[in-house]
Amino acid sequence: MVAGRRGTASLFAFAGLLLAAPAAAQLGKYSLRDLTVVGEFSDITAVATSTDRVYVTSRTSIVVWNPLDRSWSGPWLAPQPGMLRDVLAGIADQLGGGVWLIRQAGWVYFDPVIGTWDSGTVPGRVLSAALDEGAPGSGLFLSTTGGWYLASRGGMALPSGPPMRPIRPATVGEATRQNPAISATSASLLTITRLRNVQFTAAARGSGFTGIGWYMGTLGAGLLFYPDGGGLPEPMPFGLPGGVPTAVFPGNGGVWVVTARSIEADAAVSFVSADLSRFHWWQGPLATGFPFTSARRMVGRGGELWLATDVGAVRLRPRDEEVQRFDFGNGLPDSRVTDIVQRKGTVAIATVRGVVRWQDSTGFEGVAPDFSGTADALALQGDTTWIGTRLGVYLAVQGERNLQQSSGFRASPSFQVRVVDMTWLADTLVVLTPDRLMWRDPGTGKVTLGPLLGASLGRLHTVLAVENGLIVAGDAGVSPTRLDGIPVRILRVPDDLPGQVLDIAVEGVYLWVATAAGLARISLDVLGR
Repeated sequence: MVAGRRGTASLFAFAGLLLAAPAAAQLGKYSLRDLTVVGEFSDITAVATSTDRVYVTSRTSIVVWNPLDRSWSGPWLAPQPGMLRDVLAGIADQLGGGVWLIRQAGWVYFDPVIGTWDSGTVPGRVLSAALDEGAPGSGLFLSTTGGWYLASRGGMALPSGPPMRPIRPATVGEATRQNPAISATSASLLTITRLRNVQFTAAARGSGFTGIGWYMGTLGAGLLFYPDGGGLPEPMPFGLPGGVPTAVFPGNGGVWVVTARSIEADAAVSFVSADLSRFHWWQGPLATGFPFTSARRMVGRGGELWLATDVGAVRLRPRDEEVQRFDFGNGLPDSRVTDIVQRKGTVAIATVRGVVRWQDSTGFEGVAPDFSGTADALALQGDTTWIGTRLGVYLAVQGERNLQQSSGFRASPSFQVRVVDMTWLADTLVVLTPDRLMWRDPGTGKVTLGPLLGASLGRLHTVLAVENGLIVAGDAGVSPTRLDGIPVRILRVPDDLPGQVLDIAVEGVYLWVATAAGLARISLDVLGR
C-alpha cells in the first residue's frame, strides 16, 4: 500500500514536469480583433477535419476554414516561438471544438472557439498518435520511443496503454491511394505555383459539411481540395503567398498587397478582405511572372493598380490579369521609380532622373523637362505637381520647363532638407522628412516645421491623411499625429508591431501595416481614433 501511494505520488510529480507554460496573448497584449498579423501561408505543416471545420497550420500559426459560408477564421499566432515549427500531423478533437497537433517530442492542443492553447512534451521521440473512438474525451494517445502516453487538455501527459479503437491522422500516402487523381493531376499544380515544384505535406479526409474529398497541404501552394470524382484541385489560399509585403493599398472591402520576390516565392499581388475571410493570390503571367522584385508604392486608378517598382512603373488590371511595364525609353526618364501618386485620374511618377505624368488622353508627358534630378515624393494639385527632392519642396507648373520654389519653402534653410513623402490634408500640403513633418498654409503660403519624430518612430518614410488627421510611419513604428506634429499614440516595433514598417494604408475601420514580418491589421480603436 505504501509503495502504491509512493508510486502514485511519483507519477503525478513526473506528470507535473510535462505541464506547459501558460499561453501568452498575441504580441503580448492584443486580442485577435485588435491586432492580427497575416503572414506567408503557402507552406502547410498539418491539416485536420471535423464535421464542420478544416484546421490548417503553418510553421507559426493556425487558421480554420468554414465550409458552410466558405470563409476563413484566424490566424491564431502560436504563443511561444517555435511551438508549431516541428508539427508532424493534426487530428480534430471528437468532442470539443479544437484540434490536436502532434510534434516530434510532444503535442499542442488549440481551441479556436475560446482561443486557448495547451502543449507539452513526452520522453523520447513521437512515433505515432491516435484518438480512441471508444473513449473520445480521454485525450491524445502518443506512441513514443519511451512507450505510450496519454495527453489531456490542460497540458498533462501520463504513461498509458495504446487506444482500444484508434483513430489516426490521415497520411499523404493514404490520400493518393484512395484518390489516384491527386497524383495524376500533380502537373496541374505548376500552373498554380508558376512552374515551381510543389510537395504534398499533409492530408485530411473531408466528409459531411466539409465536402466529400481530400484536403491536401503542400509546400509552395498552400491548401488544396480534391473532390471525389473531380479533376483539377481547388486552390484554397489564405494569407500571403510568400515574401515580404512591401506595399499596401486600400481596395473595395479589403486591401491589395505586394509581396517581394524571394528565393522561395515569386513576387505577387494579393487581395486580402477586411475580415480576413477571403484571399486572392496573383503571381503574374505563367511564363514570366511579374517583372519586378519589389514595389515601393501602390496606387489605384479605376480598375487599375499602378506600382512603383525596382524596374519601372507597372500597371496592373487584376480583373483581366493584364500586366504592362513602363521603364526607361518606354515613357519614363529612368527605370528607377521612387514614388507614384494618383489624383482625379492623373498618375504622376517620380524617378531618379525626373518626373512624368500620365493621362489616358495624352499618355506620358514630361514634368518640368529641364529637371533631371532625383524626385523622392510627389503631390498633385490641378495642373501643378509638387515635387519633394533632396533639397526641399519645389513645384512644376504646366508649360514651364524647370522647377520653381514657393516663397514659403525658401524662407528658411531648415526647409531645404530631403523630402520622403507628401500628402494633402484638405488644402494643406503636408511634407514628411526623414525625422519630422512640415506643412504649408494654403492661405498665406507660410511653412511650419513640426517637432522631431524620428526618435520615436525611426527613419520616417510615409505620411497618410485620414479623416481626423494624419498617420505617420517610420521604420520603427506608426503613430496617428495631429497637424502640429505631436503623436497621439505610438505603436512600436517589436512591442506592438512584428517587424520593420514598410508601408501603411487605411481601409474601413482598420489600419493595415506592411512589415518585414507580415501584414498587420490593426483596429483604429487601438489608435484612439
